[in-house]
Amino acid sequence: MSVTAFNGTKVLLTEERWKHIVLRHPEMENKLPLILDTVANPDEVYIDLAGAFHALKRLLGEVSDYLIVIYYKENREGYIRTAFYTSYGRKDRRYKQFKKLKPS
Repeated sequence: MSVTAFNGTKVLLTEERWKHIVLRHPEMENKLPLILDTVANPDEVYIDLAGAFHALKRLLGEVSDYLIVIYYKENREGYIRTAFYTSYGRKDRRYKQFKKLKPS
């Protein structure tokens, strides 16, 4: 599966990574469209010290406040590493140290 990210990068979700996401975060099992939409249309984007992108989507009426999808870019393509829910407080604490990008 693939999606075009906010910055024009083609981002892939491999079968192996999808199995990892569902195994580690079973609440994501039926959330594939939401995961891909978060990469394509994030509300916020951060880049960590290792160069991975963190796409965040604010959720209304879901089990948590945000969906986070982490992916990295190699050459011209990106690869989703993981996806999970987080609360507003945890998001605030975690992303203070990361560089915030502006989704286009």
